[in-house]
Amino acid sequence: MERWEGFDKCPGCGFDIVTGEGARSCAYGDCPYLPEELDVYCPDCRFNFFTMEGNPPCDDPMTCDHGAEQRGHVENVRRWAAARQAPG
Repeated sequence: MERWEGFDKCPGCGFDIVTGEGARSCAYGDCPYLPEELDVYCPDCRFNFFTMEGNPPCDDPMTCDHGAEQRGHVENVRRWAAARQAPG
Protein backbone atom coordinates (compact mmCIF):
# COMPACT_ATOMS: atom_id res chain seq x y z
CA MET A 1 0.00 0.00 0.00
CA GLU A 2 1.26 3.44 -0.91
CA ARG A 3 1.56 5.96 1.90
CA TRP A 4 -1.15 8.17 0.37
CA GLU A 5 -3.64 5.30 0.22
CA GLY A 6 -3.76 5.15 4.02
CA PHE A 7 -4.05 8.90 4.50
CA ASP A 8 -6.86 10.07 6.78
CA LYS A 9 -7.86 13.56 7.81
CA CYS A 10 -7.15 14.84 11.29
CA PRO A 11 -9.90 14.23 13.85
CA GLY A 12 -12.39 17.07 13.75
CA CYS A 13 -11.33 18.29 10.32
CA GLY A 14 -14.29 19.09 8.10
CA PHE A 15 -12.24 19.79 4.99
CA ASP A 16 -13.09 17.53 2.06
CA ILE A 17 -9.98 17.08 -0.09
CA VAL A 18 -12.12 15.67 -2.92
CA THR A 19 -14.38 18.71 -3.27
CA GLY A 20 -12.08 21.30 -1.72
CA GLU A 21 -14.88 22.44 0.57
CA GLY A 22 -15.45 22.46 4.29
CA ALA A 23 -13.96 23.98 7.38
CA ARG A 24 -10.51 22.95 8.52
CA SER A 25 -9.92 22.29 12.20
CA CYS A 26 -6.51 23.96 11.96
CA ALA A 27 -5.28 27.37 10.88
CA TYR A 28 -3.41 26.09 7.83
CA GLY A 29 -4.48 27.09 4.33
CA ASP A 30 -3.43 23.74 2.96
CA CYS A 31 -3.35 20.52 4.93
CA PRO A 32 0.24 20.12 6.12
CA TYR A 33 -0.25 16.34 6.33
CA LEU A 34 -1.71 15.80 2.86
CA PRO A 35 0.59 13.45 0.95
CA GLU A 36 2.07 15.01 -2.17
CA GLU A 37 0.46 12.23 -4.24
CA LEU A 38 -3.00 13.60 -3.34
CA ASP A 39 -2.24 17.26 -4.15
CA VAL A 40 -4.27 18.25 -7.23
CA TYR A 41 -3.78 22.03 -7.01
CA CYS A 42 -1.62 23.92 -9.49
CA PRO A 43 1.35 25.28 -7.54
CA ASP A 44 1.22 28.48 -9.58
CA CYS A 45 -2.46 29.50 -9.54
CA ARG A 46 -4.15 26.94 -7.21
CA PHE A 47 -6.46 25.62 -9.98
CA ASN A 48 -8.01 22.34 -8.79
CA PHE A 49 -7.41 19.68 -11.45
CA PHE A 50 -9.78 17.25 -9.75
CA THR A 51 -12.85 19.51 -9.59
CA MET A 52 -11.72 21.67 -12.54
CA GLU A 53 -12.44 24.78 -10.47
CA GLY A 54 -10.42 27.94 -10.20
CA ASN A 55 -9.35 30.92 -12.25
CA PRO A 56 -6.19 29.90 -14.07
CA PRO A 57 -4.30 32.66 -15.87
CA CYS A 58 -3.30 30.27 -18.65
CA ASP A 59 -5.48 29.49 -21.69
CA ASP A 60 -5.65 25.75 -21.04
CA PRO A 61 -4.87 24.48 -17.54
CA MET A 62 -4.81 20.90 -18.83
CA THR A 63 -1.71 21.63 -20.88
CA CYS A 64 0.00 24.16 -18.62
CA ASP A 65 3.50 23.10 -17.56
CA HIS A 66 3.03 24.36 -13.99
CA GLY A 67 0.45 21.69 -13.10
CA ALA A 68 1.84 18.67 -14.92
CA GLU A 69 2.67 16.75 -11.75
CA GLN A 70 -0.59 17.66 -10.00
CA ARG A 71 -2.67 16.54 -13.02
CA GLY A 72 -1.05 13.16 -12.54
CA HIS A 73 -2.35 13.03 -8.97
CA VAL A 74 -6.03 13.21 -10.02
CA GLU A 75 -6.28 9.44 -10.44
CA ASN A 76 -4.77 8.96 -6.97
CA VAL A 77 -7.52 11.14 -5.46
CA ARG A 78 -10.17 9.14 -7.35
CA ARG A 79 -8.78 5.90 -6.00
CA TRP A 80 -8.39 7.32 -2.47
CA ALA A 81 -12.00 8.59 -2.45
CA ALA A 82 -13.37 5.32 -3.85
CA ALA A 83 -11.59 3.32 -1.15
CA ARG A 84 -13.20 5.48 1.55
CA GLN A 85 -16.67 4.93 0.07
CA ALA A 86 -16.26 1.18 -0.35
CA PRO A 87 -18.10 -0.93 2.22
CA GLY A 88 -16.20 -2.59 4.98
